[in-house]
Amino acid sequence: MHDGHDVHSPHHHHHHDLEASTSSKEEAEALLGYMVAHNEHHTEELAELAETMRGLGESEIAEDIEASLSDFREGNLKLRAAFAMLQEGGKEKS
Repeated sequence: MHDGHDVHSPHHHHHHDLEASTSSKEEAEALLGYMVAHNEHHTEELAELAETMRGLGESEIAEDIEASLSDFREGNLKLRAAFAMLQEGGKEKS
């Protein structure tokens, strides 16, 4: 959970200080592009964490983390599609 406290592993530091509101399409596009890459990175980290948990003998925890990955990946695909539409000029889905 991102509540202002850094709960990430020591090797991964970043801040979530980006403004969610934007004043232009260009800013929205930049923010969405950043979020797509950022979330994909988190998905990779979660996969690594599941592997670590499995190696520590915590297979049930690993399975729960792995089960969540499909949700993360599905969300990321939707964000990537929205980003592509924004880049194409915001055309509506047919």
